[in-house]
Amino acid sequence: MNFVINRDLFLSNLNDVSKAMSNKPQQPVAAGIKIDVKEDSISLLATNSEIAIQAIIPITAQLSIESTGTVVLPGKYLLDIVKKSEAKDIKVTKFETNVVKIIAGRSEVTMNTLDVEAFPIVNLDRNGVELSIDVLNLKQIIKKTAFAAGNQDEQLVLTGVNAVTNGNKLEVVATDRYRLAKKHIIFPNELEKISVIFPSKSLDDLNKILDDSEDIVNINISSAKAVFTFKNITFRTRLIKGAFPNTDAIIPHDFITKIKFNKADLMATIDRASLFVAQDATSIIKLALNKDGNVLISSVNNEIGSVEEIIKPISCSDIIPFQTAFSYRYLLDSIKALDSNEIIISFTGEIKPFVLTGEYDINYIQLIVPVRA
Repeated sequence: MNFVINRDLFLSNLNDVSKAMSNKPQQPVAAGIKIDVKEDSISLLATNSEIAIQAIIPITAQLSIESTGTVVLPGKYLLDIVKKSEAKDIKVTKFETNVVKIIAGRSEVTMNTLDVEAFPIVNLDRNGVELSIDVLNLKQIIKKTAFAAGNQDEQLVLTGVNAVTNGNKLEVVATDRYRLAKKHIIFPNELEKISVIFPSKSLDDLNKILDDSEDIVNINISSAKAVFTFKNITFRTRLIKGAFPNTDAIIPHDFITKIKFNKADLMATIDRASLFVAQDATSIIKLALNKDGNVLISSVNNEIGSVEEIIKPISCSDIIPFQTAFSYRYLLDSIKALDSNEIIISFTGEIKPFVLTGEYDINYIQLIVPVRA
């Protein structure tokens, strides 16, 4: 096995693939990157129990292949070697049964290979239902929903993001019982029937390697896995089995008031008002609509003190004084997911869920459940 590759090209693809390396491998090979050199391309592959990522680099002026072969190298060290190199090109040669030499400018590194036979078998077959979506829309879906999924919920399905097609509509929703984020997209054509639950962490990992291009991502969904393909990357994730709860019934439609805020002002106010509860497990702050139409945001820490700040909203549909309490972290996460400069929070009552929307956040809604305080 012998090839020479442009350092920047190698590093870019290694960075993408390394997102799938196991952080706590039971065997060293699980933290490896498999390099499969063929006559016309090289394949880089990494996998863990959740995802697998493959990058295929074809022969170009930036890649020349002298001989074929397959090795597995410790991923972290390979990535560090390439990242710290200042050479234009990197040469990789297997010169003994289990030794690889990497030449980068004035540097020459030898690395022991890992057992190829012990590397996990990765199924990247695409034999399920197909769905195609542009990169920007997929990134928006992930950004606007995955954060609302549970992290370590007793119900596994709530750690995922539910995607369902109905006619020409794709609806995606995530919830951890205390907050919810739902986004839908209308396609020009009717879609094949799909109802799956993606692990939210897998979608976050996918989002890290998606660029801001106008390329198309092809998604192939079978009973146990989903395979995303775009450019030279193949990304596979397992799917979560189970029934996702019906969330339509919990989204309110009748409100006592709708308050419009400047997004930046509201975020800054919340950040200051939460100063004393930032380290609390509950992280609770209060929001009160006063008779004068202004909003008071406050928090109390019995050991440290209290914070109060008034914010003047842009508008308020009905000035009905009330007070509600909730996790400031949930509210900040929700606001960050909105693209609009002005956001609307619609309230149904003091201890009833409230809804967040934005003028430019089309077909997107969020919900937060208050707490008793």
